[in-house]
Amino acid sequence: MTKPRKLFRTIGARLTLWGAGITLAVCALLCFMLYAGLYASLRNEIDTFLEGEVREFMVTVNAHPNDDAEIERDVRAELGSRLQRDLAFRLFDDRGQLLVTSESDDPITKQWKAPNNWYQNQPHTLFQTARLADERVAYRTCSLLVTTNDGRICTAQASYTLDQMDESLADFRDVCALGLVLAAILSVGSGRWLAKRSLYPVKTVTETASRIGASSLSERIPLKGTDDELDRLAGTLNTMLERIEQHVIRVQQFTADASHELRSPLAALRGSAEVALTNPRSVEELRQVLEESIEHYDRLAHIADDLLLLARADDGHEIAHRELVQLDVAVAKVVDLYAPLAQERGINLFLKDRVEISLHGDGARLRQLIGNLLDNAVKFSEAESQIQVSLAMTDGVARITVADTGVGIEAENLPCVFDRFYREDQARSTKRSGAGLGLPICHAIVDAHGGNISINSTPGDGTIVTVELPLNGSKRYKSEPDIRTTG
Repeated sequence: MTKPRKLFRTIGARLTLWGAGITLAVCALLCFMLYAGLYASLRNEIDTFLEGEVREFMVTVNAHPNDDAEIERDVRAELGSRLQRDLAFRLFDDRGQLLVTSESDDPITKQWKAPNNWYQNQPHTLFQTARLADERVAYRTCSLLVTTNDGRICTAQASYTLDQMDESLADFRDVCALGLVLAAILSVGSGRWLAKRSLYPVKTVTETASRIGASSLSERIPLKGTDDELDRLAGTLNTMLERIEQHVIRVQQFTADASHELRSPLAALRGSAEVALTNPRSVEELRQVLEESIEHYDRLAHIADDLLLLARADDGHEIAHRELVQLDVAVAKVVDLYAPLAQERGINLFLKDRVEISLHGDGARLRQLIGNLLDNAVKFSEAESQIQVSLAMTDGVARITVADTGVGIEAENLPCVFDRFYREDQARSTKRSGAGLGLPICHAIVDAHGGNISINSTPGDGTIVTVELPLNGSKRYKSEPDIRTTG
């Protein structure tokens, strides 16, 4: 059982086998149909010939009423001129007794019997095939119930040997057998060639895929440009490889950025501990070191929570639990929370156009979303600027707008603001510290609620962030954020 399995384990071998089998089946069916048609055609031709001969025989019978001996002499004299003894005539009375025969040693007269009720029926014709026990040749007979001119009810019969028909059919069977052998050879050979030619792109795909690894994800499967199934398969695999490459690049970049971001608080914690252990410290000094360490621990915990949230969103886990949320109340509470910080920095933060809005969403995540947007707005706004938060609702969609008159975002930096750990130039990132995870988390929360987030910024004039959320929490928007810049 092992060898056949190994022999037909490849698709090419199975295609060849199936192709050869189907070809042979079609050829065999065609040969059978041709054989059946030839057999029926030859037999019908013989039957027509015999019926005509019987009627000619009756002309001779009626020409000699009450003289069977004369009928027999005429019939034998007529058939004696034939080169082959393949045709014979005979005449039976209504009791089945032989009256006239064209053959002195006629074998059929000893075997043939009239069917039941044969002589009680109206005149009709009966065709039969007889194969005698002591002869290998079959006979075809045509029996006709007739009434002679002398008033007798008789059976006039003609018989014809089927040896020529059998020879013709045997020759046709030999031709069919030879044709099937040739068809088997040609179908296997051509099937193997076609299978190899058809599966050559699969071989190319396999070889290319086997070469692609973590260090060669940029390699792609070549396309033939035929737009057939295999070409579309190669295109699909190339698209998949492109997604995998982008995912690996994001993972590598994410890992590098996370390592870099975590290095600073860890280095600060290590430096504080080393300084504290270098010389004897007072209780107040040690307390100060611990307080600074707690701040770094809080930062590490915050980064870890943000990374966990983004990781869960990337894996397709649900990060937003559905409940009925009073959105206007949640926005007002977050605005009140950030108002003292904004006032401390000389920024005017206020809520405008408050509208009562209820939607199905996660209240904690929505407050986190608004908090991140306000935190960014406060960080990148100068003194005497203002931040305006507004609410609106149209066509089953809640719209939250956070507009500031801060420094804005440069056009070349705007497409990157939703990248994880992205921060603008070092001067700004030093002045306004942050891990660069705020806007990516906003995007993940908005996407989890089936909404859309867009940014429109003008350098020097400020930034407008618009969040649209469907009230029923269903998916309505594309997952990619909308980014626009002016100026």
